[in-house]
Amino acid sequence: MRILLATLTLLASSAAFAGNLCTKWEHSDRYTAAIKVVAAQEDFSYDELCTFARILDIEAQPSRVITPKGDVIPHVRIQLHMAYESCLYMVRDADKVITSQRCYSGW
Repeated sequence: MRILLATLTLLASSAAFAGNLCTKWEHSDRYTAAIKVVAAQEDFSYDELCTFARILDIEAQPSRVITPKGDVIPHVRIQLHMAYESCLYMVRDADKVITSQRCYSGW
């Protein structure tokens, strides 16, 4: 089991050296803007975040927050996946503000 886990980790980590993880999101101004907000929050430039070796994948997807009153607030969910943890950021579309963020263990 450890050999399988080590092999999977090696394969996943080699993807980090493949280059810019944000190129798959360049077709969407909405996703790119949200990734830039997350980069600034973490004290990176957009290019630094997209090529940071510790990050194995950057995931972006549409999301929404529904208030107790039933209001629907469009957001973009950004997830940074690393070897042993992931961090999730909810970026509000209207003003490009992170409304929530958390990191959690991948173990």
